[in-house]
Amino acid sequence: MPNKKTNPADVIGYCCLRFPVTDLKASVAFYGEVLGYDLVSADYAFGEAHIALKNGNGPSIFLMETKPEAIAPLRFEFPRPFWVTNGQRQVTMIELLTNDLLALHERVQQAGARIDAEPAFTEEFGYFTFYDPDGHFFRAVEERGE
Repeated sequence: MPNKKTNPADVIGYCCLRFPVTDLKASVAFYGEVLGYDLVSADYAFGEAHIALKNGNGPSIFLMETKPEAIAPLRFEFPRPFWVTNGQRQVTMIELLTNDLLALHERVQQAGARIDAEPAFTEEFGYFTFYDPDGHFFRAVEERGE
């Protein structure tokens, strides 16, 4: 492990996330209408859209239109999807924070998105998992404790 005194480089934040999508306009609509993101900019001819949370929290997302055959699919194994690289399995998930888990679940469900796990609650938090139209795996979380 490098000595921090001789190597001061740290990760200091997130720049953005980049998601490959197969239908840019449909993805912009899903993220905007269902999840509540704002469209920052879009270049449909170039095949890229920039979206961000309305409150400015967290990293923004660039949706990049990609031909379906250029996207390596997740290998689905019950109960979760895994990326498999060199024989190693890793869960890949984006975790979103919401102020109303059940209302968000209803919107995601009404949009026809695949729900992986229905809402579950503890004293501290609630969560459910789902997939966007291109199969990106999300967990929505509502903090319930003080």
